[in-house]
Amino acid sequence: MRGTEALTTLLLQNYSSQNAELLRQPALLDHFEKRLAEMSDDVRTKPMIVRMRQGIQKIRPLVASEDFQISQEKVKEISTVSEELLKGLSR
Repeated sequence: MRGTEALTTLLLQNYSSQNAELLRQPALLDHFEKRLAEMSDDVRTKPMIVRMRQGIQKIRPLVASEDFQISQEKVKEISTVSEELLKGLSR
């Protein structure tokens, strides 16, 4: 998540749709979802893990469709979700 947040920060400083394509990483989202799903029930139901899964589910449609470019607005949304998740980790 920290890498995603850092990348969105850079992209928003000098947005271009070509550079925003760097966010299109469905395999990375798949990996994180798989790892979270493999956790034991007592860990998987912890509020932070639930929020992480929800955050990934919010990000996925913003980067998933190769038919559409990742707009500056979508980059902002991804940035917001990433920032919120990272704040939750530091609590």
